[in-house]
Amino acid sequence: MAYVSSLKVDTSVKGIILLTLPISMAKLIPELNYLFNAAFLGHIGNKELALAGITGVYYLIFSAIGYGLNNALLAIMSRRAGEENRNEIFSTLWHGMLVALGLAVIFIIMTHILVHPLMLWAGIESHGAEMAGGFLNIRIFGLMFLYSLQMQNAFLISLQQTRYLVLIAIIQSGVNLFLDYGLIFGHFGLPALGFDGAAYASVISELIGMLTVAGILYNLRIKSKFGIHAVFKIHVKTLKLVFKQGFPLMSQLAISTGAWWVFFILVSRNYTYDEQAVSQSMRNLFGLGGVFSWAFGSSANTILSNLIGQGRQDEIFKIIGKMCYISVSGMTVFVLILNFFPNIFLGLFGQDGDFVVSGTGPLRIVSAAMIILCVGVIWLNAVVATGKTQIVFWIEFGGIVAYLIYVWVVIETMKLSLSIAWMSEWVYWILLFVPSYLYLKFGNWRDHLAYD
Repeated sequence: MAYVSSLKVDTSVKGIILLTLPISMAKLIPELNYLFNAAFLGHIGNKELALAGITGVYYLIFSAIGYGLNNALLAIMSRRAGEENRNEIFSTLWHGMLVALGLAVIFIIMTHILVHPLMLWAGIESHGAEMAGGFLNIRIFGLMFLYSLQMQNAFLISLQQTRYLVLIAIIQSGVNLFLDYGLIFGHFGLPALGFDGAAYASVISELIGMLTVAGILYNLRIKSKFGIHAVFKIHVKTLKLVFKQGFPLMSQLAISTGAWWVFFILVSRNYTYDEQAVSQSMRNLFGLGGVFSWAFGSSANTILSNLIGQGRQDEIFKIIGKMCYISVSGMTVFVLILNFFPNIFLGLFGQDGDFVVSGTGPLRIVSAAMIILCVGVIWLNAVVATGKTQIVFWIEFGGIVAYLIYVWVVIETMKLSLSIAWMSEWVYWILLFVPSYLYLKFGNWRDHLAYD
């Protein structure tokens, strides 16, 4: 049977950009939406903006677990694409979604039981803990839709159909932005729900995003266009493979995002609401700038997994070099603009002039970290592409230990400035890049490349 569409990747500079740019745009649009969300909350008050940091990172822990599973699925599906093992691509997606659904139910129950006492334990004052807990009890339901959206997006990336990601992101973010503005402030005939309005808006937009990507997959006609049969059977062997490859990455990203949550807890305990609001804006900045870096990470995972599936693993260092060059060049332009005009970004949050002054130092630190991130995330995802996800976990574990020691000493013990606290991102990403580089250069990753 002659298939209409080839699943082998294009490793030219043009091919890398064409694969990565839609992923970047798909990640950028929601991040812009999160930025506007924070800006809306900032216009309510600095307390709401500060609590958005704590609640946002809490939810990010669980979304990162889904992203870890997503990365594992992407590596497996891209490997299958390189091997021309087409039916196993959909089978991997199906089993990944089953695992994701089970995880979402567990995390929803955990949040409803533990979130309020957890906020109090973290040192948040009673009223703030009540606000944050109420928000998260609504927000956490979005996991069921987000996980499904993430898995289906990975399927599209493995088929190199990344152009659809932009459409999905535009629809989802457009709904979120409309509902954010309407439900926070009470516009368009909607009730004014304030802080909780942002939670309802996000959950509904994730539902719309999930339905959109499902509709695209249905109309993509994968059977006739790609020779892929959608079979909804459960195979224990595939389920084990998904969990075996996904568990280290889910654990890795849960730990790393959990460490970021610890950072925000320490900030909430040791800095003023104004400084906490600055940290929230830095989180938005890191997310905004990081979309390009994480898009290159996804592309590295896809391209290198596909090449290994074709038996072309000797080409990976050349491809990594290309990707790092493109990513760092683009990020450098963004960082230069940001540092020349910091008031433009910081002015979005509706705070007074002191906020801009206080935020400029951390902004310069975070923008430098974004350059390091460009390189680190590509090399780390190159290790993911080899299938050695246990190695990725231990690399992450070492980086997290160093990160937590740094933030505890700087914030809790020495009580240094917010700018020095944000240098923790330098520590973290350097310690992810170096061992990833050393493992790929000198490790035994070429042994046992086949998925069992």
